[in-house]
Amino acid sequence: MLTNDLKLVVPVRDDVYAYHVPISSEVFEANYRILAATKAQLASKGVYYQMYTGPRIAAMALRDEGKRDAEARGDFDEAGKPKDAATPLINELKRLTTVLGPTASGWEPLPVDTAIHNGVIDADEWQEALSAIVFFTCHYALAKKAQRSEMASAVSSVLGASITSSSITEYASSLRKSTQADPSPKAA
Repeated sequence: MLTNDLKLVVPVRDDVYAYHVPISSEVFEANYRILAATKAQLASKGVYYQMYTGPRIAAMALRDEGKRDAEARGDFDEAGKPKDAATPLINELKRLTTVLGPTASGWEPLPVDTAIHNGVIDADEWQEALSAIVFFTCHYALAKKAQRSEMASAVSSVLGASITSSSITEYASSLRKSTQADPSPKAA
């Protein structure tokens, strides 16, 4: 069983973060083929390619592998094209991600689509964060249970991200305040 006590926090840009809860065991079991194929595709060109290029292209690689998997299984739509096996997983990754953006009253957690609609992040920033989340998921979900914590730390380091066991509320509370309070007067 995958444990989601470790969460990934991806910096989207200054003072905006994507807080992601790992996928469940059920989601992993439904998508293990395309996750493993994506990880293998990224690793096939060597460790430097995987570590430096992989985080940027992982979401695109997942979509490619989803189509290849559907084609290999003979899963075609009415037009004869391979079905898109990656979109349900991408939608789940989006559902499990919350954007934290600063406001005058503190950090506001928003669903991804709301954050895009409100201009907290743009669609390109989401795609970059999604790719980092896919990269993390391919490594974390495929690791043995005993190695997940170590894998999470290693992958987050490559992503320039962090791992936390805090809830989103606890994590948001730990971030610096978006507005500085007036300094208290010094005692005479």
